[in-house]
Amino acid sequence: MNIGTILNHRYRIVEAIGAGGMALVYRAVHITTHRQVAVKVLRQEYRDNPEFLRRFEREARAVLHLSHDNIVRAYGVGQYEGVPYIVMEYVAGRTLKQLIQENGPLPTRTAIHIACQVLEALSAAHAIGIIHRDVKPQNVIVTRDGRAKLTDFGIARDAEASTVTFAGDTVLGSVHYLSPEQATGTPVTAASDIYSVGVMLYEMLTGTVPFVGETSVAIALKHINDAPVEPVQVNPHIQPALNSIVLRAMRKDPADRYPSAKAMRNDLLHAQYDPAGSFFHAQTSGSDGEHPAAVPAGKWHGAFKIALVVALCICALLGTFFGTRSLRSDTATASLPIPSLQGKPVAEATQRAEDYGFTLVIADYAPSETVPYGNVLTQTPEAGVTARAGEQISVVVSLGPETPAVPKLIGETYEDALALLKEAGLDIGGVSYRVSDVAIGYVCEQYPAAGTAAEPGQRVDIIISATSAVLTSMPALTGLPLADALSLLDGDGFTRILLRYDGASESESGLVAAQSPAALDSVQRGMTVLLTVAGSPAGERPYSADIAYNLNIENNGTDVMVTIAEAVNGVLIERILYETTLEKGSVIPVSFTACAASEGLHEVILYIDGQERRRQDVSFRAATQ
Repeated sequence: MNIGTILNHRYRIVEAIGAGGMALVYRAVHITTHRQVAVKVLRQEYRDNPEFLRRFEREARAVLHLSHDNIVRAYGVGQYEGVPYIVMEYVAGRTLKQLIQENGPLPTRTAIHIACQVLEALSAAHAIGIIHRDVKPQNVIVTRDGRAKLTDFGIARDAEASTVTFAGDTVLGSVHYLSPEQATGTPVTAASDIYSVGVMLYEMLTGTVPFVGETSVAIALKHINDAPVEPVQVNPHIQPALNSIVLRAMRKDPADRYPSAKAMRNDLLHAQYDPAGSFFHAQTSGSDGEHPAAVPAGKWHGAFKIALVVALCICALLGTFFGTRSLRSDTATASLPIPSLQGKPVAEATQRAEDYGFTLVIADYAPSETVPYGNVLTQTPEAGVTARAGEQISVVVSLGPETPAVPKLIGETYEDALALLKEAGLDIGGVSYRVSDVAIGYVCEQYPAAGTAAEPGQRVDIIISATSAVLTSMPALTGLPLADALSLLDGDGFTRILLRYDGASESESGLVAAQSPAALDSVQRGMTVLLTVAGSPAGERPYSADIAYNLNIENNGTDVMVTIAEAVNGVLIERILYETTLEKGSVIPVSFTACAASEGLHEVILYIDGQERRRQDVSFRAATQ
């Protein structure tokens, strides 16, 4: 596909951004709305191959049926001169594989955060009967704000379908992340995706994959026959709980893995506050240090039965000895009162349930403003109800106070959207424009979506509705001399230009080191453009003035910016004199010395959280000798 090609009068190919074994991926722009998209095109050598055509068609069908924040969205499919393509959401970020290659083992919190998002994506796919079958770090894109998105459903199939993964010496799926059942050609279920997530989590925590070999077949055979080296043996800093979770996800027998993606996600969330692994779901290593995954399924089940018989015998003897002094001596048919577990730490609640003759099961996790992180939030059955000994008590565990949620911005003006984000402890991210059914000047799309959990200070991207008459593509300005950049902006109708100088920039002095919006973004003529210029303006501006304000700041994290209006090469700009972030306070003094190119009065503008608050003429004079 050539750069500049227009697909069916709709999408203009801008650049190649990725390549996989089956397809090439391009960044493209919708010629009407200027929305950036990714276009996936089947490679030339596979366009006459029925198997690869079927795989490409399956991916198209799969992604069109999936809608989830952690799955790359599909907008449509088509053909151009006989070449099939899929139009997808353009996600700016790096693959998880790139992050691991660049950084080695990831921090525990980061690994858990990414794995949980992938599991949420898989849970959504599994719910409608779609198995991914090629979960690997190369197919996970991580955005700048930490959002993980699963992509490439090229070999996905319905849950009822089985598959043979070897065709000669070709493996459909990445062999390093291949489940044993994929390698043997036995029916594939959702448990295969869970196995692959386990391998991916192994790599995130250790920096390496569990199995390597000289050929694909050799690696696949290790997935079938060999027990993995425990992650903690590769990276001693791995917490016991995470070690256990990885090994359970990677068990050879699908029935021994997590029953669902949600169950694995819940254990990962639990592991954050119980790193020792004393919670219910995750099963730890055997007493001899050998993980059950290394034991053939038949032998493991046999060993379990023997252990169970022994345990029952011991319990019977103990019951005879202690008589009625222990609740555990009651028969399985006895009715016992359900103990109160609410508000107690999980470990304590588990022990208390066992003391009363019951088993605790973690059903889910939920935020709470009153119940501390890791304590039981609710229980079923309720305390005081009688039940038969040995029955389960289902509990919901608190995640503590709810993390900031992204507010609903669609339908708001830019100013109102900014205020809502500040109120939620978040910040504005990228701003772009497109034609939509929403009223002109109002937010028509946001990312992340409203209600999404967010980290404090996280940036939220918005798209504002505009008419095609005022939309344009942002020119590429980075690396240009300032005069040339200003000339381009002025010629394209940008009327408000902010200029920031960066003396620490590695770029050549006087060149544009950074720009916002980014090059090729769909933008509105007249919007504010921020240019960062390498170097310092002081040498060219020998006149100075002392500027001071006493500010009343109503909210923590309030942004303050002061600019001076100037003309550079005949283009009017606002040069940033001062920037800071202030905490709440009644009278906060702000003072600094500013410089200007000429003597006399210059207009200085004060902004608070992006809103203009004061304009005044300030007298600039030469320094007193």
